[in-house]
Amino acid sequence: MNTKQRIELAARRRFALEGYEGLSLASLAEDVGIKKASLYAHIEGKEQLFKQVVEDMGNRYAHIWQEARDASVDAAPLERIEAIVEALIRFFEEEETWMLTKRMLLVPPPELRSFIETTLGSVETELQVFEKEQFRLAMEQGALPEQSLEDVYDAYYCFLDGALLSLFTLETNRVKRQRAAFTIFKKGVGWT
Repeated sequence: MNTKQRIELAARRRFALEGYEGLSLASLAEDVGIKKASLYAHIEGKEQLFKQVVEDMGNRYAHIWQEARDASVDAAPLERIEAIVEALIRFFEEEETWMLTKRMLLVPPPELRSFIETTLGSVETELQVFEKEQFRLAMEQGALPEQSLEDVYDAYYCFLDGALLSLFTLETNRVKRQRAAFTIFKKGVGWT
């Protein structure tokens, strides 16, 4: 791993733990084992480094759901949705990732909010198109009763938001709650 990669990895950890405002470039340099002045040979500054971390997060997020999509290509639409749910929960339950996500989404640096929304929003939009299509196909194929696609998707999104938000809590029964919520969501939309 080269110095730039070590800086990015250390920055991701620091941003997750301390947030944008809390990140000290001196501490970051110390983490990497270089002098603060040497950082500038590899980065333009804190804002550029944060944007890199957000872009990396977006790329990893896209990769994880697309990998689940591709691995389930021969599965029924609702099985593909389950594969996505499992992949997203696995991805976001990694402590550093959920801490970074929490900071970026719940308390973003005001001056970088639109950058975060644009970067992660493009991944989210592509994912939503895929998920909605799976629910539409499930209705078309009779795996779900005919109903409002928007209502099904809105309910799914609320379930998924809750499942991912539960990762931010200190509770030990997260998995049980996530499974229960998914089971109830499925019953509610007629998913058998």
